[in-house]
Amino acid sequence: MFPSAEHAIIATPLQALYCDNRDCGDEWDLAYESMDVDQLKSLMAEHGETQADIARLLGISPDKVSKMMAGKRQLKVAEANRLQAYFVQLRDDGNLPHLLPIVGLVSAGAWSEGFEQIRGYMPSPDKNLSRHSFVVIIEGDSMDAVAKEGEAIIVDPQDMDLVSGKYYVVRNADGETTFKRYMEAPARLEPCSSNPAHTTIYPGRDTFTIVGRAKKKVEDL
Repeated sequence: MFPSAEHAIIATPLQALYCDNRDCGDEWDLAYESMDVDQLKSLMAEHGETQADIARLLGISPDKVSKMMAGKRQLKVAEANRLQAYFVQLRDDGNLPHLLPIVGLVSAGAWSEGFEQIRGYMPSPDKNLSRHSFVVIIEGDSMDAVAKEGEAIIVDPQDMDLVSGKYYVVRNADGETTFKRYMEAPARLEPCSSNPAHTTIYPGRDTFTIVGRAKKKVEDL
């Protein structure tokens, strides 16, 4: 039986990470205690959090976190509350999922213009993924046998070694990106599509760099 509207509980995505259904408990109340930059630095060192991690958690740019750490930017009350809630829950549970940024669209067809700005965050579905991993949304149908338009893939930018049969996001000399499967003999980046109009990319004919390996959709790639 679903709860009635008058009993519904609305929480932000961040609160949803820290609250168990309706009961947020005392941990969320502790979020309203004060936190300063020195405390933040200590907690980051204790839990292995980086400035990039804090930027993702707060939804601000890394340079703002850097300025905050250097005393050139004030830690806002709302940010301190969010950080306090995060570290309280991390202390109690010790197993909060890392937040992955959703960085926009990647073309699974012709080259398209890079990535859009960060559009949001999602909890990492796999603790073995690099903490630098990010999420992109597919557009186009050149990989629809693997990931259809509108579906999300998780890309690990620390895994750039080409392995035959695996999937990669690559960028050309103009900064445009696409998503393809790497194959050998001969080396190539090929579409996996129901649309025969899409063509294969061959190193030497097209100059590109590896952005990272696509590791996950709903299932392992």
